[in-house]
Amino acid sequence: MKIASVESFAIEAPPATSEVYWGKRAWGREHAGLRDLSAHYPVEQRRRFIYSNTIDTVIVKITTDTGIVGYGEAKAPVAARATRLIVETLLAPLLVGEDPLDITVLWERMYAGMRVRGHQAGFYLEAISGIDIALWDIAGKASGRSIASLLGGAFQDKVRVYASGLPSLPANAPDEAFEALGDQAEAIRASGYNALKMAFGRDLPGDIRSARLLRDRLGGDFTLYGDAAGSYDRKQALRLGLELQDLDFGFYEMPIFPEDVEGYAELARQLTMPIALDSLMTRHETLRFLRLGGLDLVQPDVCRAGGITECRRIAELADAFGAAFAPHISIGSAIHFAASTHLAAAMPNTMTSEYWIGNNPIGNAILEKPLVVENGFMDVPAEPGLGIAIREDALLCFAAPSN
Repeated sequence: MKIASVESFAIEAPPATSEVYWGKRAWGREHAGLRDLSAHYPVEQRRRFIYSNTIDTVIVKITTDTGIVGYGEAKAPVAARATRLIVETLLAPLLVGEDPLDITVLWERMYAGMRVRGHQAGFYLEAISGIDIALWDIAGKASGRSIASLLGGAFQDKVRVYASGLPSLPANAPDEAFEALGDQAEAIRASGYNALKMAFGRDLPGDIRSARLLRDRLGGDFTLYGDAAGSYDRKQALRLGLELQDLDFGFYEMPIFPEDVEGYAELARQLTMPIALDSLMTRHETLRFLRLGGLDLVQPDVCRAGGITECRRIAELADAFGAAFAPHISIGSAIHFAASTHLAAAMPNTMTSEYWIGNNPIGNAILEKPLVVENGFMDVPAEPGLGIAIREDALLCFAAPSN
């Protein structure tokens, strides 16, 4: 069996509702509006991120000479066409004519291709991720086994997921806005979730008030997580972390800039609450954090951090250091969710997994049979490969022109 073709499609899907994606509301450049002095340092320009107005990603489709088709996804929440171009011009020529079951060999060949230029993260690794997932899908379909089975077997047939996410409010928001925030949290719980992640980083007083409100409204038996997206410096992050710790938050994601590895170790020493990071791209980067004791939970994104192959390595490395694993998802297609669930099920140190609760136009809408999320758990697809049947017409109708 040989790879006959590698295709990629830049997906730019209009949002299904008028509600702005939660990450963009929390940390987007258009939604800054900071006024409280506690949040003027670090300066706003260092902690505001670019988001698209559409739901963007890149779909990879690999076809073998035997007719087996594998699908993958390269995380591309912005500039999806750039990622597609990398797949087409740099990576596809390395793959055509090769055995699709040589997954690790092909991964190393792709990664080495731009090592001398320092492309250890970003668009290039995201492109590799999409190809890697498609190869695992082919391997599963060729053997009649699910990806979780190929990874050594599933420790669980359902993966615990948390609702993602809900942005905090700035301190100067009116009381009515805080009441509405509490109502939103209660509605999430009523829909069946037993865990929720809140996005912090607007300003410290607002973050603290928002966190206290959620704990009060949801009660002590509901799991809460926090994500600051690197918005604060070490002392600010510690102040917020101590508050979240007192409120029994389950983990504290990206409290400071991910470049400050020593800062993560310092925070981990001062807090008993687990410190987590989602921007990890490779096992090499992860090792720096783990050696210093800076992480209790690793959150690589399977569509961003080298696909199933590298995320498996990251999870297993973390396990050797006594750290847990929780796949990062945030936003993406049903391929992203399925791939993450297979990997989560197959890792012994999986704690939970992220699940975007927005109305996703490229989620279950593109599947013949929907992924099942019930009572805070997602079923692990049992069919071969990714275990999902994709309605290609429903997905590729959002594909951007190739020229």
